[in-house]
Amino acid sequence: MISTEFASRKLRRKFAADGVRESIVAAGDLLTRKRLGRPVFDPLVEHGVVRTVSRDTLESVASETVTVPGDDEEQSPPFVALIENGRILSETGLVLTPQLEIVEESAAAPDQAQQAMMAMLSRQLFYGDAPLRDLLSGPRPGSTRGAAGSLDIAAPLVPRYPNYYHWIVETVPKIRYIRAFEEATGERVTLLVPPDAPPFVDETLELLEWPESRIEYATAPAYDVSRLVVPSFPERRAEDFGWLRRAVLDSAPETTPKSGDNVYVSRANAVERRVVNEDEVMDVLSRFGFSCYLLEEQSLERNARLFADADIVVGPHGAGLTDIVFADGCTLVELFGDKVKQPYRLLAATLGVSYEPMYCRAESADIVVDTTTLEETLREMQSQ
Repeated sequence: MISTEFASRKLRRKFAADGVRESIVAAGDLLTRKRLGRPVFDPLVEHGVVRTVSRDTLESVASETVTVPGDDEEQSPPFVALIENGRILSETGLVLTPQLEIVEESAAAPDQAQQAMMAMLSRQLFYGDAPLRDLLSGPRPGSTRGAAGSLDIAAPLVPRYPNYYHWIVETVPKIRYIRAFEEATGERVTLLVPPDAPPFVDETLELLEWPESRIEYATAPAYDVSRLVVPSFPERRAEDFGWLRRAVLDSAPETTPKSGDNVYVSRANAVERRVVNEDEVMDVLSRFGFSCYLLEEQSLERNARLFADADIVVGPHGAGLTDIVFADGCTLVELFGDKVKQPYRLLAATLGVSYEPMYCRAESADIVVDTTTLEETLREMQSQ
């Protein structure tokens, strides 16, 4: 049986959206991560070919470490480490010491660091400034392969995957940590961000009022940084999301009117996990005060307000559900096909958002929702 990762329906959409060459690059990266990654990566680490710095040893490498104040007594507090003369790989945000050791904290929290580093090195191979990608897709216009940029004091703000979930949940909280570092040290840090990032990156930085003068859009494949600021990897903290919610919703409340709708998150433009019978689904949902939204066509601020005002959010598994970080006492109903993943269940638990999974019939890379079950689920919610 062919995995839905390589289903023909998904691949056709990928070709149509991104073109053949870019889709081949993406497929190669995916195949490397899913099939080849750990069996190749783990022995390289074990034999010292790839050397890493763990969280436990980072303090001995850092010239300074600042703990971020917080109220959560159940988790160890976030921190920021300062590394002299480090390097940032622009495609993934991986940090290297002067001895070319990979700083695990720039990839993931300790329990996921090995898997994350492997995946990010794969992305560097296929998407970064590497000969392999040039062979597959041709040299990029203006490419300066091999030429590193330089910065004085800077931190990488590059999500490990160019995806809204990884940006909001795993990357944006680092801004809170960096601000704590600035307050403690009096330094002013420049953020290194991707040059071709989706609009939500610039929107977030604007809403969080980060000065444009301290944003560097990466144009070189790597940056040598005299004083490299490494925030600890965010680990789903309610305090982080509360900070983000307040900042975004308070930024311009009068320009974003309240909707009052429940929210259905459509994936009609996505390459996978579309709801095949979406018209029938909306016939049911409209009776419960839902409107259908293509979140990628709206601003981050508008989407934040939608989720803040909604009592119930329904949608297929996907990055659009990340906006429950802006919700206020809502219930999330997540629709699954044959692949079930847990990030939004875990995110909902951190946020105190009620969570209801609904398992649907898979149709290739898409899903078919049982509308009778959906209606029963919503009626039961209303009766509670």
